[in-house]
Amino acid sequence: TSALGRAFVRRAIEEAATVFFTYQSNSEEAGKLIKLGAKGFRTDLSKRSEIDQLKKNVQSNTRQLDAIVHNAAIVKDHVLANLTEAEWDEVIAVNLNSVYYLTKKFLSFLFKTPGSKIINVISRVGLRGGFGQANYAAAKGGLIALTKSLAKELGKKQILVNALNPGFMKSKMTEVIPEDVFNQNREESPLGAISD
Repeated sequence: TSALGRAFVRRAIEEAATVFFTYQSNSEEAGKLIKLGAKGFRTDLSKRSEIDQLKKNVQSNTRQLDAIVHNAAIVKDHVLANLTEAEWDEVIAVNLNSVYYLTKKFLSFLFKTPGSKIINVISRVGLRGGFGQANYAAAKGGLIALTKSLAKELGKKQILVNALNPGFMKSKMTEVIPEDVFNQNREESPLGAISD
């Protein structure tokens, strides 16, 4: 139910797709998407038991999917000296481990649709690192490598696996970034602007 996640869901609904999405705490935004016709499931993606339940919930509606978009991400930014093990584990669990586990759980749903797709939302931080973002950068770097590996494995089975890097954008995750860092990202943008 992030800004980007809402845009994905709304666009799919406009194309008359049946849409299933997850959310953890933003019930208000989830409710708006549900009113548009999507089916939302409150899910803590850091917990495999909740992903197991998600599969049961989706399976009660369908056993076939055209696409999976892995967009969920969290940040717990601190320099390594101040980064707790819990913060490391939670970011890796949501931003990387859940993609592995969710994809594996729903693979049989994708096999039933020739030309199905898996889209993983990545970040340039996964390629170049980020100050105070060791956990986020490690997760996104791992996601890039996972995307490349799955593309090779699943392409032979007619499943397209690709990565999408939306670039630095205005979001709940970036609203706490200091102004000078925000401005630096705007300057680094080829368009000289930050998307919302």
